[in-house]
Amino acid sequence: MNKKSDKKLDKKDLAFLRMLDVDARVPIATVARQLKLTENAIRYRMERLKIRGYLKGYYPKLSSSRFGKNIQVVFSINVRPDSLASSLKKLSDYHEFTKVYRCSGEYSIVCIGFFNDNEHFEEFLNKKMFLEIPVTDWAEHIVLKRYKNDEFNVKMI
Repeated sequence: MNKKSDKKLDKKDLAFLRMLDVDARVPIATVARQLKLTENAIRYRMERLKIRGYLKGYYPKLSSSRFGKNIQVVFSINVRPDSLASSLKKLSDYHEFTKVYRCSGEYSIVCIGFFNDNEHFEEFLNKKMFLEIPVTDWAEHIVLKRYKNDEFNVKMI
């Protein structure tokens, strides 16, 4: 990586990221006006932030319950050591899971999934996960209430 791409964020980059964090659809003209830059300068900064890996895309924040996904579950899973890689791949392919992590600690895998109801959840466990993944130990945690549900964001910098 060259020196130019290793350069730290400046105050205008951070201000721009804060604006996107509040509303990723904010018009470039509005950003330019507030940061006292031209629209082309904002486009350049946006492209530079993408190239440097600070921006990874723009995603809508969907409401799981509006789509009938009323149960969120956090799974902690252990599998046979010889099947860890293949299990991670298979778990990542399940559309019920939004996140699959390889972890240290008591459990080697943590997954977060969404299910319509208890029946859908039980069917997933018995007809999919436990049949296809060599689970040796596991724990499930049904989310009762979300108090914070952020991704990594500019407020954490």
